[in-house]
Amino acid sequence: MSIVSPCIKVCSIDPATGYCVGCGRSRPEIAGWSRMSDAERDGVMAALDDRPRMAQFAVAMDCATCGACAGRTAQA
Repeated sequence: MSIVSPCIKVCSIDPATGYCVGCGRSRPEIAGWSRMSDAERDGVMAALDDRPRMAQFAVAMDCATCGACAGRTAQA
């Protein structure tokens, strides 16, 4: 059985933890995922519950009306 990647396409390594803010994996785990055995992947998946993932705290924003991010301005 092949274990599906935990990647949620929010890829950014948190310098404080060394883990991806989206999936919770480390750089070596991300880079080696395709070469890992199912047992190794299962071990990584089991460890993810104890790792910080900031993407879970993301807030959906309406950038078209907000204008606060990335220096954009709202269009009236």
